[in-house]
Amino acid sequence: MRIGFARPRRMRGQLILTLFGILLVVQCASTWVFFEERRSAIRAFIAKEGASRVLNVARELERASDETSTTILRAAESRELRLDVALAALTERADAEPLARLTREIRRLLEPRAARHLTMALAKPATAGLSRSPSHEDDWDDDPYMLVISAALDDGRFLNARVDIGEPPLQWAWPALISILLMACGVVAAVWTLAGHMAAPMAALAVASARLGNGEALEPLVLRGPTEVRQVTEAFNEMARRLTRLLKERAQMLAALGHDLRSPITAMRLRVDMLEDTDSRERLETCLDEIQSLVQAALALARGASTDEPRVSVNLRDLLNGLVCELLEAGGKATLDAPGEMSVMARPNSLKRALRNIAENAVRYGDTAIIRALRCQNHVQIEIEDNGPGIEMADRERVFEPFVRLETSRSRDTGGSGLGLSIARTVIEAHGGSIKLTQAVTGGACAIVVLPVL
Repeated sequence: MRIGFARPRRMRGQLILTLFGILLVVQCASTWVFFEERRSAIRAFIAKEGASRVLNVARELERASDETSTTILRAAESRELRLDVALAALTERADAEPLARLTREIRRLLEPRAARHLTMALAKPATAGLSRSPSHEDDWDDDPYMLVISAALDDGRFLNARVDIGEPPLQWAWPALISILLMACGVVAAVWTLAGHMAAPMAALAVASARLGNGEALEPLVLRGPTEVRQVTEAFNEMARRLTRLLKERAQMLAALGHDLRSPITAMRLRVDMLEDTDSRERLETCLDEIQSLVQAALALARGASTDEPRVSVNLRDLLNGLVCELLEAGGKATLDAPGEMSVMARPNSLKRALRNIAENAVRYGDTAIIRALRCQNHVQIEIEDNGPGIEMADRERVFEPFVRLETSRSRDTGGSGLGLSIARTVIEAHGGSIKLTQAVTGGACAIVVLPVL
C-alpha cells in the first residue's frame, strides 16, 4: 500500500505548513552555521595549543644534545600529539592542504620571531606518514584529516607534529532549542488567528456564491476582515445585486410579454374564424398555434427563472411516481425504478416542471420514458431514458440552448418550441444540480440529472 503526504486544503493548514517549512529550513541552516563555527573555533584552539607546544619543544631540542632529543620528543607527546624530527616538512608535501590563514593567525598570537618558521596544513593520516604502534592503535580517532605542524630547527631539520583534531562532541544548545520552539508556537498562534480572521469572510463569500449560482435571494454580506477581503466582499455584493435585478427583470419581461400577447392572439383568432377561405383560415390557425406555443414557452421560462417558490423537503420517489402517473394518463408510456426513500431540498413545482419537460421529450421522440433514481453518497442521480434515435455527441450540449431543435432527428410535426431542455437546465442548476445527455444502451438518448441530497 502506497502512503502519500496529504497537503492541507484549508488556508490555515497551508499557511502553518508553509511557515513550518520555512522555519525548519532556516533553523537547519542556522544550526549548520553554528556547528561549523563551533568546529572551526575548537580546531583553531587545538591548533594554537599544538603550535605553542611545538615551539616549546623546538627550543628544547635546539639546546639539548642528540642523546636527550628522543627523550624530549617522547615526553612531549600525548594522546592527540605525535612528534618526530625529519629533513623535510610535512606541510610542504604535495598532498597536504596548506592552512595559510590559520598559520598567519597563530603566528600573530604567538611570539612572532619564534613562530616565523612555523607552517600548518591538513593531511590524511596515511599521507602524513603516521606509524602506529600496537599499543597506540586506539589512540587516534577515525577523522579523515589531521593537522600537521612543521617548525624549522637551526640545524636545517624540521620538527613535525601530527595533531588529531577529531570531531568535537555533539552538544545540543537546549536554551536555543527551547527558544526556537517557543517562537514556532507563537508564530503558529499568530498565523492561526490571522488565517481565521481572513478565512471566515472568504468562507461566507463561497457559501453566498453557491447560493447565488442556485438562484437564491441573498442579503448583502457583512464587510469584515482585511481591506482586500472587504473590497472583494463589497464587489460581490454589488455583483449579486445587479445580477439578481437582471434576472428579475428578465423574468418580469418574459411574463409581461407572454401576458400582453394573449389579447392580440385572441383577437386574431376571432378574425380568422370569420374568414370564408378554408385554406387561408387553416394556415393562419397553424401560425397562431405556433405563436401561442411560443408564448406559453416564454411564460414557462419566466416561471423557471423565478425564485419566489420556497424550498422544502421533497420526497423524490413520490414526486417521480406522480410524474409517471400524469404521463400515463396523457396516453404516454413511462416506467419508474426508484428503490428506497430519497429526499431533497427543492421547489417542488419547479423541479417537477423541469423533470416533466425531460420525460415528455422522451415520450414524444422516443416512444417511452424509462425513469430510474438512485441514492448515492451525497447526491441523487435520476436517469430518464428513451428508445428513440438518440442525439449526436456534437449536439448534446447545443440542445440546451433556447429555441434549438435538431431537425435531423426530431420532426417539427411533433410540436415544441425548443425551450423545454433550456428550462429544465435552468431549474435544475438553480437547485444546485446538473444535467447532461448521454447515449442509452438501447441507442436512444439518456438524460442524467444529479441533485444534492439533504
